[in-house]
Amino acid sequence: MAELGFRSVLLLLLPLLLLTSGFSHHSQAAKLNIPKVLLPLARSTKINFTLEATEGCYRWSSNRPEVASVESIDMDERQCSQRAVLQARSTQLSRLTSIILAEDVVTGQVLRCDAIVDVISEIQIVSTTRELHLEDSPLELMIHALDSEGNTFSTLAGLVFDWSLVKGMETATFPDSYSSLRVLKFSESTYTPPTYISEMERVGKQGDIILVSGIKTGHAKLKAKIQEPLYTHVGAAEVQLLILENILLSPAYDVYLLAGTSIKYKVQKIRQGKITELSMPCDQYELQLKNSVVAPGGDAYSVVAELDPSTSTVFALQHGHANIVLDHKTLGMKGASRLPNSTLYVVEPGYLVFKINPGERWVLETGRTYEIFIEVFDKSSNKIYLSDNVRIEPTFPEEFFEVLESSLNGSYHRVKAVKNGQTVIEGMLRAVVDRRGTEHALPVPVRNEQDVEIYNPIVLSPSILTFPWQPKEGAYQYTIKASGGSGNFSWSSSNAAVATVTVKGVMTTVRDVGVSTVYAHDLRNPLHYGEMKVYVIEPVRMEFAPCVVEARVNLTLELPLRIFGQLSSEDGEKVTLSDCSHFDLQVQMENHGVFQLQDGRLLPGQQHCSGVRVQAVSPGYTNLLVSYTHGNVHLSAKITIAAYPPLRAVDPVSVALVTLGSSKDMLFEGGPKPWILEPSKFFRNLTAEDPSSVSLANRPGVRAKLLHSPASGVRACGLLGEQTVFVHHESGVAAITVSALGYQTSHLEKAAVLPGFEPLTVVSATLDLLLSPPL
Repeated sequence: MAELGFRSVLLLLLPLLLLTSGFSHHSQAAKLNIPKVLLPLARSTKINFTLEATEGCYRWSSNRPEVASVESIDMDERQCSQRAVLQARSTQLSRLTSIILAEDVVTGQVLRCDAIVDVISEIQIVSTTRELHLEDSPLELMIHALDSEGNTFSTLAGLVFDWSLVKGMETATFPDSYSSLRVLKFSESTYTPPTYISEMERVGKQGDIILVSGIKTGHAKLKAKIQEPLYTHVGAAEVQLLILENILLSPAYDVYLLAGTSIKYKVQKIRQGKITELSMPCDQYELQLKNSVVAPGGDAYSVVAELDPSTSTVFALQHGHANIVLDHKTLGMKGASRLPNSTLYVVEPGYLVFKINPGERWVLETGRTYEIFIEVFDKSSNKIYLSDNVRIEPTFPEEFFEVLESSLNGSYHRVKAVKNGQTVIEGMLRAVVDRRGTEHALPVPVRNEQDVEIYNPIVLSPSILTFPWQPKEGAYQYTIKASGGSGNFSWSSSNAAVATVTVKGVMTTVRDVGVSTVYAHDLRNPLHYGEMKVYVIEPVRMEFAPCVVEARVNLTLELPLRIFGQLSSEDGEKVTLSDCSHFDLQVQMENHGVFQLQDGRLLPGQQHCSGVRVQAVSPGYTNLLVSYTHGNVHLSAKITIAAYPPLRAVDPVSVALVTLGSSKDMLFEGGPKPWILEPSKFFRNLTAEDPSSVSLANRPGVRAKLLHSPASGVRACGLLGEQTVFVHHESGVAAITVSALGYQTSHLEKAAVLPGFEPLTVVSATLDLLLSPPL
């Protein structure tokens, strides 16, 4: 019989050993959110708790469902889930345990959780603080329940509690303290509670979590009691709360002062989201100086500082430290809460530090205004508060700075940088002025200096670039030039879908229509930057820019094109595109054989974005048409161009020999004809290489039949020699007369002619010049 009992024990223990072994191995990969759950016994309310595994899909079971049951949540087609709801079902007033098992449907490994159901013995109210401030965020209060052994229950979800305000003996000095606090519903706040709390609030019940908010200053006591009939014997939980005004002490931080200086404290109150200053002294609060400690070597029979209550000003007398404390004047509130306080230190100055705003960098830009602060620190690097009776002497070189404003103590200055270059600013803490107005110089003034670099503003060129939209990404590139600044820039684009920019300032269009702002920030001070705009827009109009439209045969004409785009549909402003060299331009000429189209396109320039080249082949006129078509965009421009034969002398061909005072008619042919579109503006220019030796005159009367187009030039020689006649853009007939009027002195001297020679008899000669227009 004993052997049979031993076998039964072994048979019972074997599955448990296997289960434990499987659980230990699987726990390395997957875990439950809690190993043990303590649930309260309740008869009118079902208490739930959610179990969740970190991974896998499980079938859940309970070995004692009458104590605690488990039910899967969100089961899949395999009838398994990763989460399950655990529910306390025991009805016995004793501690009972149920083992919850979760078996992985894939690996077969098992996770375990112990569900314990027990009776609540005590409840407590817990919170993050016992103090509330008026008009501040509400305070969350939560109930914790304990069993007879002092263990905390895992959840109280679903249990109904009664929260109420009570008046206790501690609030006897505040007869209206009962109304200083109110209980809030979560639905009245901006906070999101657990789901079960929202459901309880909808049916007018209170759970284990509530919000409270202060209405007026004072004390308040709040109690909570379980409404479950099973727990009528469990005492209520209470909490004592203090409701205060939202009071601030300014400055609230520890303050360091120089001996002989002072600081004025302010008491501030936050009401309705605004900070207002209380007039001190007042009936509610008072400032006090406490715990004065004199530094070694000081006067032990004197205080470190003294407080003037009428102005809330503290005067530093000697080295040491003391506490400045704000307290309630009301006896019932005195010492009841931790009102703001700080420590005051009286120290020696150690060194000066320069600070600048904006940017906090000492790389400045001409034309900008800056705020410069001179701060004083003690030898332990604590910043010293500088009152108005401190005297700091700054030095700003007038060549580089214009001082716009300065504080009385010299610690603050507003300056404008006026010239680029490198310079140094200086500062010196030299004295303190006492309450009688006497200035006391420091035995050892504290000095420092700061190096400053000033640059001209960053300017990007050009300021605007406009490109036509092209389906090809990266169709256009442009190197943006930056001047000013330190020379080291960080480039960026505000709209990378329109245009991007490289670290070297090379802009590239992308794929979208729109505008992008390109920035070049100075790496030495990113607050300094230059900017320009890049527009990628649809072209709307095309025209030829003003240019030369006539060319001699065998020479080339460059015909620049301007293409316009519209910036926006609202204002209708049109701008010239910066580059349209990628346009597929179609070129047509009405009269073939006059000009020949050359390969390639004109590079973009200041007044054009592209263009074509044509070479004059034979004399004549033609109309040249350039067109562009893409989708619904159709653009065209037309221009008239002309080719003419070379202008050349016919008679004489190269040299004409005339005597003094004679003239010569010269004949030319070729050159441009009167412009076909504006013949009335046709003109001729006739010039001589040496106007002092020859005179030129048009002789339209020589050939009457050509008076409508006179082109004759008359050449007169003042001495033997050679002259050149220039005829520009003319055709027709002219007579040149050359007259010999006398001898030139320089020639007589070179020829060694003896005095007494006979004067020259005036002689002349005429040359007819015939200039015929090209056929």
